[in-house]
Amino acid sequence: MQDDQKVTFWDEKAKTFPRYEAGEHNYEAGVLNTIKTYGVDFRGKTVLDVGCGSGMYTLRIAQEARRVTAVDISEGMLRILREDAERLGVQNIEYIRSGWDDFHSDAVYDIVFCSMTPAIQSDASRRKLFRYAGAWTVFMGFAGVMSSDMLNGLFAEHHVTPRVFNSGLEMQQWLDEQGVSYTSHLLEGQWVQTRGKQETIDACASMLQPYSVTPDKAFMEQYIERFQQEPGVYVERTDYKIELLLWKADPDKNFSDGSPSSPASAM
Repeated sequence: MQDDQKVTFWDEKAKTFPRYEAGEHNYEAGVLNTIKTYGVDFRGKTVLDVGCGSGMYTLRIAQEARRVTAVDISEGMLRILREDAERLGVQNIEYIRSGWDDFHSDAVYDIVFCSMTPAIQSDASRRKLFRYAGAWTVFMGFAGVMSSDMLNGLFAEHHVTPRVFNSGLEMQQWLDEQGVSYTSHLLEGQWVQTRGKQETIDACASMLQPYSVTPDKAFMEQYIERFQQEPGVYVERTDYKIELLLWKADPDKNFSDGSPSSPASAM
């Protein structure tokens, strides 16, 4: 997709995208606790959140970090993040609307954090991570499994072969090729998402959009009824496998994009 198409797509996704959820027993809390067991400490640090989305991780990290720079191509996503940050009284987030390819800064960050972002797929976009990481890079990407009970039926109905997402495994292979030492950890389980009727219809339509499918409204209203848990409440269950990759900055590795790859000082 061209950048303007990406912006439109993610702005539409923002309307039904999951938001920050407080608590220490949910998915994001568990993932961050796992990351910390490998020695990544966000307390008092500067963090660059690449493809921050609606801020489900950004807000948690910001409550520990000194400052978080949140970068996303979608103003719709950043608007959600701002709203939730204001509600929580979080004031140490810098918001930057930009695609990763267009992002430029003279800063170097203690930690570069990337969760499930499609912005990092090319050789150049991966090399760019090293330019900004002063100490740690945390990367999460799919490992070949993202299977939604709700979407599987829609894909079959519209004769769509869904894309297989492998960004985590592809990054792992790339790191191996570059001789970068890293730690990997497989996350797997099932997401359970609860929505209202119209939100469910909108979410399904947004997932069909990249396949150039515009679902019939009457069909969609009938189809989602099989996922109704109680009046007005619809539940989607998605099985996932995610590769968590963590690596430390290495001054001996030079991934040149015209700048030093691993400067010693943080912002």
